[in-house]
Order: sequence, then structure tokens, then C-alpha cells
Amino acid sequence: MKKIFLLASVLFSLCGFSQTVNNTLTFKKGQKLEMVSKVNSVISMEMMGQAMETKIDATITKHFDIENADNAMATIEHKMKRIQMSIESPITGANSLDSDNEKDMKGDGGKEMEKALKNKYTMTVDAKGKITNVKADDNNPNKTEAKASEGMMANAMSQVAGGMTLPKAGDLSDFSILPDQNLAKGATWADSTKASKTVYTVSDITDAEIIVDYIENGTSERVQEGNGMEIKISAKEKTTGKIMLDRKTGLLKEKTGVTESEGTMEMMGQTLPMTTKTQKTITVKEAK
Repeated sequence: MKKIFLLASVLFSLCGFSQTVNNTLTFKKGQKLEMVSKVNSVISMEMMGQAMETKIDATITKHFDIENADNAMATIEHKMKRIQMSIESPITGANSLDSDNEKDMKGDGGKEMEKALKNKYTMTVDAKGKITNVKADDNNPNKTEAKASEGMMANAMSQVAGGMTLPKAGDLSDFSILPDQNLAKGATWADSTKASKTVYTVSDITDAEIIVDYIENGTSERVQEGNGMEIKISAKEKTTGKIMLDRKTGLLKEKTGVTESEGTMEMMGQTLPMTTKTQKTITVKEAK
């Protein structure tokens, strides 16, 4: 009897290790998905011997309506639902915006936010999540190239979540996570750009979920405006996080990450050292 239990234990163990997954996505026609991105960021720096902190809290909600879907591709309408943001800065003071607040939308910050809110388009994605075609709504202002220098609110929004600009054919959608290969627990792969490298590891595969850990190292260079001043920011960044995918559909359920960075801010002829810590959570669920 003990030998039977031992054999069963070994077989179950082998079955567990042999579980593999791939990057094929399954959308359903008529499906409505809501993606919520939340960010809490603290930027610390020193100016004229004084320590200063800037805090940014933001929540961005967008919808994906699956208009058509089969085994090869899906047609998806993307639209922004709501943007909420608050910034506390010793340079610009305290500012908050809520796209559901009519008064907020009439101010300067609301004008910056309006461009993101009107970023409505329909895209076609293949079974791997790659965008093959994009059609912007007629009143989408993102058809033109963005300015190289953006305001502080617009720059902060663009760092919170994707979807602020119009994608193009060949880009990867928010749902494209896994590489084009079969993966088992412990498998690793990497994605690289000119400014960053991300290493992913499949840490677990269960009946319900695929869990992926990731580490990203990179650099960032950006220019923004605050109170009429041009601000240049350069930083080295490291992010550690976790991604949870639905095992049955391959669709993203949750992505979390903590980013720590060190760099400099140049403004008014001064170069100021700065550090940043950002916590970000993205959740996807069926929309009501």
C-alpha cells in the first residue's frame, strides 16, 4: 500500500511540473472589461538645504468593450471612463482633479485631462494581444503628435497608465504579457527597449491562475512644465512586481509593482538630486 501511495505522489508531482501555458488570449464577444490603475508616488529632493517632498496619487479607469471575437482576433473599443488625481508639491502647491467633477474640468488641469478622456478608438488585436489595426474616433485629439514638453498634470497622468495616447499597428496591447512560446513553472524571458530591460519568471501555475514575477531596470529622461518653468528629469529606476493572469483566458487580472529611482531634476539653472518611490496596482475585472 505504501508503494502505491508513493507512486501516486510521484505521478502527481510530475503532472504538476509538466503544466505548461502559452500566450493565446481568449476574448468573448459582448464582454466588457474595466481596467483600474492606481498609483501612489513620493518624490523627495533637497533645495537650498531644505528637504522637500512631492506626493502624487492617481486612479485611472478605462473600459474595453469586446465588439467581436474569434480564435484568431478580437475587435475592441477602448475608452477612458474616469481620471482622479491629486498632487501636493512645494513648487506648485496642492492640486486635485476628478474628471467626474464639472468644476475641475473647467480649469487648466481639466483641459490637459480632456485630451486623455477623448482618447477613444477601436483596435483589432490578434490572439497574442498584438495590435493589427487602429481606428480613432472622429473627435479623438490624439491623432496628432504630442508636444515634447507637457504640463505636470499631463506628465503624471501619462506615467500612471497606458492608453493616454493613440496606439498604432504593431504595438502590444495592455493584455499582451506572455512571450510566444510554451511556458512551465520556473521559465524566464526578457524584454528590452533602448531605455529598459525587464526579466520575467513564471513563479507558479495553478488551475485558476498564472503568476509571473518581474524585475525591470531602466533609465528615464523627460521634460515637463510647472508654473511656467521647464523641468528636466533624469533617473535610473528599478521595479519589482508580480503579474496575475487568468489561466483559462490568459487575460490580465492584476499587476503590481514598486519602483525606486534615483536621479536629478534641473530647473532655474539648478541641478537637484532626487529619489522617488512609486507603488502601482492595475486590476482588470468584468465591467457592470
